[in-house]
Amino acid sequence: MAPACGIEFSDFGFNAAVANPDGSTQMAVDEVGGNWPAFAAWDGAQLVFGREAEQISRLKPRAVSNVFWEHLSLSPSDLQGPPRVPAYSELAYAFLKGFWEDLVVRAGRPECVALAIPGQILGNVEGDSPGVGLILAMARDLQIPLTNISGLSTASLNDPESVAGLAAGRVLYLDLHLHSAAMSLLASDGEGNMVRRRHLRLPRLGYVPLINGLLRTMGNRFLRATAFDITAQRGLDQAFYDQTREQLLSASKGNDIRYSIETASRVHQAAFPREALLRDLAPLEQGWADSAVKFLREGSLAPKDVTVVVSTRVRLLPAMEDVLQQRGFARIVRLREGAAARGAARFAAGLEPCAEMTDVPLLSEVALSKAAAAGTGQALEVAHLAAAYPTPGLMPSHLVVDGAAYSLHALPPMLQAADGATDPAIPSLARIGGVEIALRREAGEWQIDVPASGAGSLQVATGDRVRVRANGAEVELLIAAERRPGAVA
Repeated sequence: MAPACGIEFSDFGFNAAVANPDGSTQMAVDEVGGNWPAFAAWDGAQLVFGREAEQISRLKPRAVSNVFWEHLSLSPSDLQGPPRVPAYSELAYAFLKGFWEDLVVRAGRPECVALAIPGQILGNVEGDSPGVGLILAMARDLQIPLTNISGLSTASLNDPESVAGLAAGRVLYLDLHLHSAAMSLLASDGEGNMVRRRHLRLPRLGYVPLINGLLRTMGNRFLRATAFDITAQRGLDQAFYDQTREQLLSASKGNDIRYSIETASRVHQAAFPREALLRDLAPLEQGWADSAVKFLREGSLAPKDVTVVVSTRVRLLPAMEDVLQQRGFARIVRLREGAAARGAARFAAGLEPCAEMTDVPLLSEVALSKAAAAGTGQALEVAHLAAAYPTPGLMPSHLVVDGAAYSLHALPPMLQAADGATDPAIPSLARIGGVEIALRREAGEWQIDVPASGAGSLQVATGDRVRVRANGAEVELLIAAERRPGAVA
């Protein structure tokens, strides 16, 4: 029996992880295998789900639905074929039932389960969505012992091995779903917890529109190379779809594109350089990066103000990270496979199952500073507490510690040395012991570095705070701006 389990509601591929007694996590159902993408199909006799449904999606296009999580509701679905048209919620329930049964077979029946669900289901006000109510009703009927629900972004940041070295501040989370891309902005609160502030869904940037576009461009290339039209027969069209799907995953690892379509009389083969795929995907990558910049500007932020955290599903866009860096996103963290499921499992391990589904809490924050310090082997914790309201017009001028202000330009690069051979530049730092703290300015931006924490250099702006806890003591460094009479902010 698995004591604690986390389920990641990614319609690209549901997956699950279990938490071990030592605090580590391991995958129980992996989306990489492709067994549980959110596809449903009528095969002529019964409903089938997951990869089995996707494998006949081009054979019977009207008898397939892949939007039942995207449009989770009681409305009739777009799936044709059964004697009665099922509702989207019925397809979602049957899909979740099959996934839950598969999970129980693989890992045993969990004692407690946490769910990580996409932001579009959570809604703008977290939990204020009919989709959440439908999911709770499904869990009750399937007797899933729920402890909590969280967003994919929140759960992902609860996986220490994915976010090691990330010490709060502001995070822009990027994810890819079947029919849309998603962005969430998370920022630290006064206690160092990361809280989701804003969410944006980007339609026409998901896996389905992506692969449909590739089917057209790659199909035309295949036709020119072989003089064979793969759309002439649905069986061949399905084979081309399956190979394009595999080629997309393979090309994200740096491989070229190769097709082999077999008919009754011969085998048609063609190979294309990886650069052809990169050209096809470039408009999607550039559009997403531009949307990310606009999304931040609406909150008075710039790319330099955030750390980008990308899910493994974004790997379907091989040049996405390069495009982001070209637009000024300097700090990018890649999550490991199943990070949201692993983080949800860690949530579940610390909670008890709720007796009533109406009591299931929605966790909207995660203590990222504690997660970042895990595994360092030191009693040291660093948290970057971003200002609640950005002030791009105010340039940092002073560091305030215990009410005393120190000019940033007058302070030495080493605020406190690890060996304690010299007195700290700021006397208050002495109370946390010999913790090395450095101050530097690069490209006009101020950074604070606590090397022993593993958090890396923290880029700070006016109003930001850096909290350092060590040896039973705490010190907080506030970044302030001097406003002189007559100055315009």
